[in-house]
Amino acid sequence: MHKGAEGVSIKEVVQQANVATGLFYYYFKSKDAFLEEAINAYIEGTIGNMLEGLQNGEIPLLQRVKSALAAFQEHALRLAPLMGEEAITSLQHHVLMDNMLQRLCPIIQEIIEQGNGEGVFRVENPAVAAPFIIHGLSGVLHENLSDELKDNFQKDIQTLLFTVLGVTHDRTLRR
Repeated sequence: MHKGAEGVSIKEVVQQANVATGLFYYYFKSKDAFLEEAINAYIEGTIGNMLEGLQNGEIPLLQRVKSALAAFQEHALRLAPLMGEEAITSLQHHVLMDNMLQRLCPIIQEIIEQGNGEGVFRVENPAVAAPFIIHGLSGVLHENLSDELKDNFQKDIQTLLFTVLGVTHDRTLRR
């Protein structure tokens, strides 16, 4: 993905994977099919564990949200040094991010609806709040934050998120 979709040839892919070209075409009908599968695998690897934890009904909802937020923040801090690089600013990265955000929105909406039902959240329109949260977090992820802002990053993001979710300060202390 560093070279982008147009910058990578099938020949380079099979050489890097050390497989025969015929084997590549056995599994993938085209380079686009391969790239789509690569994007899906990357998304699953990036958000899979976070989503598992978020959807684990054995853990209290507010704790799941805090854990998912912590995982997001760790991911953001790992990517921070790369923010100016071409791989992050490329069209392919934006396609990747759009795919990831589209997958996350219905899951986050479901979590918000669950939180509303349990009385943990007070969100009037979960269908609007979910993409608002996801795109807001993505925007912060792609922002080149100063060291001063990074110091309060976790606390500030959690405060903003809980405000959008209608979580009171009292409730966050108890759970």
